[in-house]
Amino acid sequence: MRKISQIWFNIQGFLFPFIEKEIEEPLTEKLKQLVATLELIRVEDFVHIPEYWLGQSPKNRKQIARSFVAKAVYNMTTTRGLIDRLKTTPALRRICGWEKASQIPHESSFSRAFAEFAQNGIAQVVHESLVEQHLRDHLVGHISRDSTSIEARNKTPFRRIKKTA
Repeated sequence: MRKISQIWFNIQGFLFPFIEKEIEEPLTEKLKQLVATLELIRVEDFVHIPEYWLGQSPKNRKQIARSFVAKAVYNMTTTRGLIDRLKTTPALRRICGWEKASQIPHESSFSRAFAEFAQNGIAQVVHESLVEQHLRDHLVGHISRDSTSIEARNKTPFRRIKKTA
């Protein structure tokens, strides 16, 4: 637990003021949540930039990965909405890794990168790394209970009518 509080102290005490100074505007609560998430999971460390010789350059993979984390934090449903938000919100764009709106790749690049991330299982790799890094020596015990209703046949009891002679 001490390690998590130390991480949060560093994020809140050093990282937030540094980013506010760099982007020259105060961070909203959502941006703080995004920055803390990105700092904790460090998704860009797990992005593999493939060798290529034809087609679109995969140079924006790390920024795109950070953008997909932003999409999850902001609870956006479409990649188009994410791209529009990146183009209109300078603070979000800079946190994800682009200086100018013109540097943001086309939606098709996001789609190709997403397919590549899914194929490589980047979410699972990041999760395994977090567990290994922060919970290596701990046993986590919990009980999961499913409260989903179960469809069953309802038998209605019926009374027998006694025949009188």
